[in-house]
Amino acid sequence: MKKNAHLNPSWYVVYTYPQAEKQVRNKVNELGYETFLPMQKEVRQWSDRKKEIEAPLFPNYVFVKTSSQERFNLMKVRGLVNFISFGGTPVSIPEEEIESIKKVLCGNPVVSSTADNYHIGDRVTITKGQFAGTEGILVRENGKSRFVVQLQALKQSVSIDISKDYLSTCTFS
Repeated sequence: MKKNAHLNPSWYVVYTYPQAEKQVRNKVNELGYETFLPMQKEVRQWSDRKKEIEAPLFPNYVFVKTSSQERFNLMKVRGLVNFISFGGTPVSIPEEEIESIKKVLCGNPVVSSTADNYHIGDRVTITKGQFAGTEGILVRENGKSRFVVQLQALKQSVSIDISKDYLSTCTFS
């Protein structure tokens, strides 16, 4: 049983010192908390070579599942600066957004070209497949659509290519 399972844990975002994301994730895990550090492969160029590395998808951010009562225990972790807050209250990230990021990172969406009347800037929801239920904004059409999943608390975006026939327009509240 996780250390904080009895206190109704939620996902929060912590801000880290530059390049301390993995260190913070590892230390928080050692303390018995669940973490999520989305990574992406990047090619880095040095003067003598190129190398493919894994880098954080959201630099300086780590997702931590904890209760609001226990988040103070994490403030002593070296490299952790603070919890992302608005109006002095730490922002809780819905489980669905964490799952959406995980799907984007490991998914291979189907691409096809069907003619619908979508326009750049339309608010859409994915209705089929592994991304079903994910909402975002259509930002590009070019034979296929570019679908953006936006995390409001981070003001960051993750983009995926997805078939138009997997989309429908929606309204955000």
